[in-house]
Amino acid sequence: MKTLIIAAVAMIILTACGDRKLTRSNYNLIDVGMRYSEVTNILGEPTWCDDMQRPNECMWGKEEKHIKVYFISRRVINTESRGI
Repeated sequence: MKTLIIAAVAMIILTACGDRKLTRSNYNLIDVGMRYSEVTNILGEPTWCDDMQRPNECMWGKEEKHIKVYFISRRVINTESRGI
């Protein structure tokens, strides 16, 4: 039981840490034309990308709270957010 509680607390802490970069301030730093590497310097590694080798769309966060960035040739062409 004690191990289960420790594991649950660790998961909550890790989840909270992952969301701390999902802020309106960080979202506003992302500009059209930025490289994928510049975006990951701001937001960290994405939660999901359609293709990790040549991403066209990546998302940071979960459906209810996220930042999505759209790329062409690893450069930002559009962004959207929800819940930040």
